[in-house]
Amino acid sequence: MKLKNLAKPNIKGIQFMSAPIRNSVKVILLNEKNELLLISADDPKTTSVDGKYHGKFWFLVGGEIEADESIEKAAIREILEESGIKEDQIDLGPVVWVGEFDLVLDGTLTHLKQTFIVAKTKQNRVSFANLTTWETRSFQALKWFSIDQIKNSKEIIYPVGLAEYLKDIIAEKYPKKPINIDLSKKPN
Repeated sequence: MKLKNLAKPNIKGIQFMSAPIRNSVKVILLNEKNELLLISADDPKTTSVDGKYHGKFWFLVGGEIEADESIEKAAIREILEESGIKEDQIDLGPVVWVGEFDLVLDGTLTHLKQTFIVAKTKQNRVSFANLTTWETRSFQALKWFSIDQIKNSKEIIYPVGLAEYLKDIIAEKYPKKPINIDLSKKPN
């Protein structure tokens, strides 16, 4: 697999690589049963930095924050695009976690800076009606998961360790300031 990247000058025989930075929002979208909405994707062009493809995976709703958007506006837009749930069906909560890591996203080495925001909804019907071209190619399913289903799943769910992080969020014990979580953990 050929990676697209931005190369820095060669210094003392060492080739340094820098990845484009992608600021993104991830939404911890909970329904009235405290189930979390996750998306599954299968994209062989999305791998760990070492080029390893881990197969189908589940992850939180969300995506890139556009230049003119706040975190909240990006969250609302991403929820609509990826689930069909409208702004008037969403109650946004606080930003609770932040983290960053490198991966190969759709064939491009990328440095992701993620901000995680809580949102709640009473709407349980979801759809992929508003996906982008890449999302249409890669996304396979939307599903509400209980914390026990996440904990006991044999499938890959990102971020790794999500069930542990979720305990306080479901109990509405939000941190006073966002907690830096380790997003570099790889699945077993």
